[in-house]
Amino acid sequence: MNFEYQEKSLRELCESLLRDGTAGAVVGFGERSSVSGVAMPIIVKKPEDSGRLSWNSRCVPSLARYIADVKGVVAALVAKPCDARAAAALIVERQLDRKNIYIIGMECAGMTDSDGLTLAACAECSSRRAPVFDSEIRGAREVLSGYAAASAEGNSADRFRAEMDKCILCFSCRQACYGCYCETCFMDRGTPNWQPSKPDTGAKMIYHLGRAMHLAGRCVECGACENVCASGVNVRYLIKSVTDFIDAEYGYRAGMDTETLPALQTYSQDDGEPGFWGKDNE
Repeated sequence: MNFEYQEKSLRELCESLLRDGTAGAVVGFGERSSVSGVAMPIIVKKPEDSGRLSWNSRCVPSLARYIADVKGVVAALVAKPCDARAAAALIVERQLDRKNIYIIGMECAGMTDSDGLTLAACAECSSRRAPVFDSEIRGAREVLSGYAAASAEGNSADRFRAEMDKCILCFSCRQACYGCYCETCFMDRGTPNWQPSKPDTGAKMIYHLGRAMHLAGRCVECGACENVCASGVNVRYLIKSVTDFIDAEYGYRAGMDTETLPALQTYSQDDGEPGFWGKDNE
């Protein structure tokens, strides 16, 4: 991708937005972490600090959830397509106010891991441009090299159990997900003050299956859940299966606009009634 051109254009645009008062803060990417090499989220409030903003193949974190940290001013969001989708979904769910957000859509051909391989979610992404934006910066050129493949294929029970064996129930995926904004997670309700040193498989299954159901029709396919997992757990395929089902059955994908309600929050007499075998009931 033409990162240098996009970064230069981004800095110039953000300096202008901050200088003329269109935005009071910019939520974007700054310096890379000395440990992971990932570009770290940053909030810039002064025009002269726009030069601290960066745009490169390691701008991996999802920034939409940081918008809520900016109070009292319009926040400009440096948005990959998945970030723009997340912001749009939060607007639909009334977690963000559209008039307080200025979306800078960054055309994106995908981000990479520490080895320079395209992240799995990015390789499968079908949205290279932000579906919702106030300004757009083009210039991405296909295609980033390689592909960080999933650890296994298929949807078998054995695959799911194998992924659960890797999970340490640290909840990093929950913390990184734009859609997990509940003040008290269902996993934390009634939780005792002590926890076993090694979570049992049942608890891990309940968490991941419950989270998949909570994200049904809401996932924006950013891959943040697997990108932050220190144990290499890949359950994105599980949520993606639900996402694809919602799209096929109801024609809905989250975050494509700021008006359409999620499929599971609406009802129409024309809605299909899929049975246990994936076919409509007669």
